[in-house]
Formats: sequence, structure tokens, C-alpha cells
Amino acid sequence: MSQKNHKMINGRLLQMNKPFSQLKQKQKEKIQEWLYQEYARIYDEIGKPPSSKHNIEILSAVYDKIESAEIWIPFHEAEKYFYSRKRRFQTRYEKAHNTEKDQ
Repeated sequence: MSQKNHKMINGRLLQMNKPFSQLKQKQKEKIQEWLYQEYARIYDEIGKPPSSKHNIEILSAVYDKIESAEIWIPFHEAEKYFYSRKRRFQTRYEKAHNTEKDQ
């Protein structure tokens, strides 16, 4: 059973433990793009798909951006979303970089 967790921030009552699905579409897209950019940066750095030991590095960097953008979502929700999309990020990266090499 989930319990709502609200805090008063800058005169606004905000729910601090939203599931990813409750975010606005623009917020979801921002988070997805940040996760992909960080995934691609690590991929470029090591020259292969990031392994599980890089997951926390990717998530930490992106979660800092999430907090600075004042998107109120718990870390575990961002983590769950990242793991569900990780394979798609790899496919997207490889597709983008294979077409660059073909040209």
C-alpha cells in the first residue's frame, strides 16, 4: 500500500513520491533523453555497451539533473524506468552509429 508523501516547497504542496507514470509528458521525455545521453556518453567512453557496474554512474548523473530541474520523483522510480529502457537505448545508439559509419 502506497502512502502519499507531500511537502510544502516554495508555497506549493508537492507530492514527493510520484510514480514515473504520473509525470507530465515533457518531464518523461526530458528524463528519457538525459538517460540516453548519459548511456551514449558511457558507451563512447568504453567503446561497448555499458555493463551493470555503470548503471549507478548513469543513474546518479541523471538523477542530479532531475533534482536540479525540480522533477519530484524518487530515485527507485528513475532506476526502474532506466532498466526497462536500457535495451532500447542500446539499439538506438547502435542504429545511430551504424548509419553514421555507412555514410
